[in-house]
Amino acid sequence: MIRPHSGSVLVTGGTGFVGSHLVELLLRRGLSVTCLVRDPAELRWLTGMKVRVVRGDCCDPASLVPAVQGHAIIFHVAGLTKALRAREYYVVNRTGTENLLAACAQHNRDLRKFILVSSLAAAGPSPDGRPVTDRDPARPVSDYGRSKREAEQIALQYRERFSVVILRPAAVYGPRDRDMYELFRWAAKGLTLEIAGGERFVSLCYVEDLAEALLRAAEREVASGSIYFVAEEKAYSWSEFRQVLLATGAVKAKNIKVPYQAAYLIGLVSEAASLLRGKALISNRQKVREASQKYWVCDTETAARDLGFKAKISLKKGLEVTWKWYRERGWL
Repeated sequence: MIRPHSGSVLVTGGTGFVGSHLVELLLRRGLSVTCLVRDPAELRWLTGMKVRVVRGDCCDPASLVPAVQGHAIIFHVAGLTKALRAREYYVVNRTGTENLLAACAQHNRDLRKFILVSSLAAAGPSPDGRPVTDRDPARPVSDYGRSKREAEQIALQYRERFSVVILRPAAVYGPRDRDMYELFRWAAKGLTLEIAGGERFVSLCYVEDLAEALLRAAEREVASGSIYFVAEEKAYSWSEFRQVLLATGAVKAKNIKVPYQAAYLIGLVSEAASLLRGKALISNRQKVREASQKYWVCDTETAARDLGFKAKISLKKGLEVTWKWYRERGWL
């Protein structure tokens, strides 16, 4: 167990979707939490939480020196899930992680554990439907996935200096999320889309389950360099997911199957719109490539064995809570 007085905990990305849920859980457990924040005036979901805020940016090595000092455990949650240009993934996800690890190695002798939030995208999809394990070779199919994989490889170079644990969550959803939110938004408008070419399968992870897995990764003594997939045990077909999404939202929607070439063109147009607006949108050609893969499924047995982790929130319950949260805040 992490003890309330065993040293403070640093969280990067605490103002974001996953990071803010993790911070809430850590605070409930009585831990002293410090959050690395680029702009203390923009605390977003951290507003009102009893955390210590330190200004810093993983892309600015000098700012990390005072930020990393004195922490027993560091959760590196910060990262890009969408970007205007491919190189931005590598600047933030790979180089940002490299900068943080270097600062830890040089300026934090008390660090006991570094926990990196990676992604199933770093492993890539299953080629044959068998759930991907940590023993399988990584086959990322996007710059996002490749940048996350490179961040993992850099983290593993430090596993002899301090304990390094890597979590690869599947598709994460829940309150505060703005990526999968688009599925809810379009379903509420009466429309769902899928890429034509047969049924596809995906592992899913509710955000509070991911926060619990991160906490367990900090509490449990596991081999440095361990990699764990985090998701519900059950993978879902698109048809199953769509059925539960519509039922829990009490909405009806027409499902349109889009040929891959048309979806690719839509992604290209979305990229152009992103550049014109100067704001990254969730739809682009690389996301289409990811969405076209047949099996985004992973094996959670190692996390169950080593971390004692098993997802508690079913898809039905998670979607119900998420619909309610979006509606109460006027997102839908």
